[in-house]
Amino acid sequence: MSATTKVIPDTPAVADPASTKPKKSRKKLFIIVAVLLVVLGAGGFLGKGMLAGPGTPEPDPAKVAGQVNTLSPMTLNLADGHYLKLTLALQLSKAATPPPGSVDAAAGAVPALDGAKALDAAISVLGQWTYPRLLAPGGRASAQKTLSVRVKKLYKGDVLGVYFTEFLMQ
Repeated sequence: MSATTKVIPDTPAVADPASTKPKKSRKKLFIIVAVLLVVLGAGGFLGKGMLAGPGTPEPDPAKVAGQVNTLSPMTLNLADGHYLKLTLALQLSKAATPPPGSVDAAAGAVPALDGAKALDAAISVLGQWTYPRLLAPGGRASAQKTLSVRVKKLYKGDVLGVYFTEFLMQ
């Protein structure tokens, strides 16, 4: 018996192309991505701060309410012979309010706004009013508004308003 054998040439087996190449490290890729994220994050943070500008502007201390100074009570004559006992309180601006803990070297106390101009203005403004005019509806509010305008001008931005804390007519 004759046997025929056929010889097949030796062919290499087809292997996976990825397994034949040496594997590249992904470590470099992760480092590059991480550096890019840090740079972009820092750039965005700085860019936001520079482009946006200040978030909210600081209010003008001359227009923000500060402390209230109550002046000594006074009695004045009205135009028609009646009397008015009055205590004024001045609403100071934050700019005119002394900082906490500040002391006047001579007096040893916190310096306060001198109320003499306000008291003088009260005598000259309210001294022209009469008892019935102040007693009428809106009379006291009108007198307070008139006095407030005058006092604001005298103190040039240091006083924002005038309050009557005592108002007694006789």
